[in-house]
Amino acid sequence: MGSLRALLITAIALIIAGCGFQLRSTQQTAGAYHDPVLIQQNHSDNLLRRRIKQQLAIHNVVAAEASAQAQYRFVVDKVERSDTVLTLDSDVRTAERLLIITAELSLLDSDGNILQSQLVREQRVLFTDPENPVGSGTESQLVVSELEEAAARQIALQLTRWLDRQHHEIESGSTF
Repeated sequence: MGSLRALLITAIALIIAGCGFQLRSTQQTAGAYHDPVLIQQNHSDNLLRRRIKQQLAIHNVVAAEASAQAQYRFVVDKVERSDTVLTLDSDVRTAERLLIITAELSLLDSDGNILQSQLVREQRVLFTDPENPVGSGTESQLVVSELEEAAARQIALQLTRWLDRQHHEIESGSTF
């Protein structure tokens, strides 16, 4: 009964998060407008690629069609996923797994100079129940989906922070 309740709560939280709900102070740049940015995703993770595109749209980042239309180029590179067994149960079956997504981000100017770069990382611990493989499979899918959404959100937020910083530097005429 407890695992069913936890599964239900997790599902509700994912549905709410999927609708774009966030607490007031967690999304400061949602209404900001930035010049078009050339988005370059140098990875083959299509699920994450789609989620990043959705999050950039939510954060009002306009993707430029060509480099001539963009003042900046945003590069998402070296996306890696890992799945590590943390603990085993008494029958030597997986009890906990650590799921991680990492990506290298870079913001470049129109001349190709790196203005900002950062490694982002999202992780989740997944508790498995070897006695309930169907429930564990469903919970695993929910946790992976939530991990991908969180990574995409973090990537979009980092870009908007960098664009805000660049805008501020141009407005104030200073450099950091």
